[in-house]
Amino acid sequence: MQNLPLILKPSKVKNIFLIIISLGFVILGISLLEKKLWIGVLNIFFFGICLIIFLTNMIPNSSYLKIDESGIEMKNLFRITFIPWKAVSSFKTKSIFLKKIVTFNIDKNLLTDSNIKGKAGAFPDTYGMSAENLADFLNEYKLKFDSRA
Repeated sequence: MQNLPLILKPSKVKNIFLIIISLGFVILGISLLEKKLWIGVLNIFFFGICLIIFLTNMIPNSSYLKIDESGIEMKNLFRITFIPWKAVSSFKTKSIFLKKIVTFNIDKNLLTDSNIKGKAGAFPDTYGMSAENLADFLNEYKLKFDSRA
């Protein structure tokens, strides 16, 4: 185990790749404006929003996963959510389309953060790890710190 707090950040390479793809589709939308106006406008609008989100993720400290003795702090697009270890039953992986993500179930009675509305959650990224490795990593920390509480 590593020194705490441990901060995991999303892959910059993945974000750069998504920025290039989004920018390409925005340029494609601009070229379609004369031939097919609505398709061009929708293309520019959708991929323009994607481009803004991916550029925002490149800003330092706009997105991370912080692990410490009390729980997990997840920050995505400057929005912070804290989840204590005791509120999570376990971390698992789930396949959605072609992507694997890390999910968790939470006990709403134990939460102090009123921003969390559901009983299940998922991380927006795998922070440079495979989904299986991140789930195992988080389960290891949960086992270590939740047993003390």
